[in-house]
Amino acid sequence: MTASRTTLWPLLLLLAALSAPALLLAQRPAAHASAPADSVEELFLPLGKPYPSYLWYGNTFTDSRVRCAALPFDSLPDEIHIRLVNSADDFCFPVKGIKTSPYGWRWERPHRGVDIALRTGDPVRCAFNGVVRIARPMGGYGNLIVVRHYNGLETVYGHLSKIGVKPRQIVHAGDTIGLGGSTGHSTGPHRHFEVRFQYETFDPEWLLDFKSYTLRTRKLHLNKTYFGITRPTGRKEPKYKADQSFVKETVRPAPISFSHTVRRGETWNSIAERYRTTAKKLKAQNPDVKRLREGLTIKVQ
Repeated sequence: MTASRTTLWPLLLLLAALSAPALLLAQRPAAHASAPADSVEELFLPLGKPYPSYLWYGNTFTDSRVRCAALPFDSLPDEIHIRLVNSADDFCFPVKGIKTSPYGWRWERPHRGVDIALRTGDPVRCAFNGVVRIARPMGGYGNLIVVRHYNGLETVYGHLSKIGVKPRQIVHAGDTIGLGGSTGHSTGPHRHFEVRFQYETFDPEWLLDFKSYTLRTRKLHLNKTYFGITRPTGRKEPKYKADQSFVKETVRPAPISFSHTVRRGETWNSIAERYRTTAKKLKAQNPDVKRLREGLTIKVQ
């Protein structure tokens, strides 16, 4: 693309508004690339259909800043629903350890992520499918990795002892991208983990459940007021809760399964008719049964 960011953003936001129901889905590329790709279009415009992240970020893919100053806070949508994953394979808890410091105000300054305990050399895994944007030492972060995900989020992994990926490299949920450490401004080995949308941070615990080491919700609701950290006034500490970030999804109850004992003379068709199903479905539920015989027990769903 040759258009400037000033002219590109209105078009991207309009496309996102018109296409949100169909496009705000967590997706993965058709193939795993072990080597960095040549262009942003190659990474985020497969077959000409943009991933949601391309609608929000366009061609901007700098490896020099975690937060891009070219995007003002006012550019954030008032609220948005983001489908994080399509299946359990699309997410991996980055480090299964104890949370040692939460998101919020700490030591007279904002703490924009959560700290997770680990040992130097422990593997750090990618949370979602995406593309590495930053992979290098960077100030207080120490050895840093930033991954842009297809669902529109970015995740940040700081204080690594070793970086195992390169910028523009495609990574999948669960891939080891680095090793834990205590580089940068760190008081000991831990994982500083941030989640950002359009470069703005919000509480990672809206996604991460540290009790079960699972994803709290497949579809995230974000409101503009959820971003950033405010200095506390008086003795009141600001509260950052995840209870409003969930989008409830209808869960279909699992079909009831029971068994049927074959009687003399019964066939697949006669049994299917009795249980209001089809012989084809019965055979699929009982792949090991080659021939019906009296006394045989089969599954019926």
